[in-house]
Amino acid sequence: MLGKVGEPLNPDDFHRCDVIVALTDDGKVFGFHLYSSFDLRSNALLDHHYMKAFDDIIIAKFKALGINSMMSMEYLTVSPEYRSRSSEVNWAEIIIALGSRVMEAGPWDCLVGTARRDLNVRRKAAKSGTNYFGSVMKMNYECEILMTKHGEVQPLAEPKLASLVDTLWAEKMNHTNLLDENRVIPLRKVA
Repeated sequence: MLGKVGEPLNPDDFHRCDVIVALTDDGKVFGFHLYSSFDLRSNALLDHHYMKAFDDIIIAKFKALGINSMMSMEYLTVSPEYRSRSSEVNWAEIIIALGSRVMEAGPWDCLVGTARRDLNVRRKAAKSGTNYFGSVMKMNYECEILMTKHGEVQPLAEPKLASLVDTLWAEKMNHTNLLDENRVIPLRKVA
């Protein structure tokens, strides 16, 4: 995430990613989300600019839950012509659901994202089981820390959208050795 309004994108943020979810339509990327690994036991990683947004209280809160490793979710992007107002599908929700699957198939204890409060990402992310974990300031915006522990991912409630996520997951091209399908806990609806 950018440090301040108007700051140019840092290419390092794209090169450090461990996993990228990208959705395409006729070869054109219309949505993507970037994921990086962080280990709370590493002082060097805690010093990374992404992690500096989390104060000692938030880090202690993660550790109290037994969380040592996390997958950050960053730069959720959907092209304007595919956004919910002009599309039958809320592609941001689909991308978040796919990211939740990535976390479940990966070596992480949880996923974490910092999302601008004014963009209502929290509401979209909650549909996949993501919980509010606290607030931070980034780029002069109040952002919400959103977190889902491994094993707590929920399928999307709408059957058509859940089926779309299943189809996209089944058809994915995996170019990383981080994902292990045997680690995935079957998704279940909360009563």
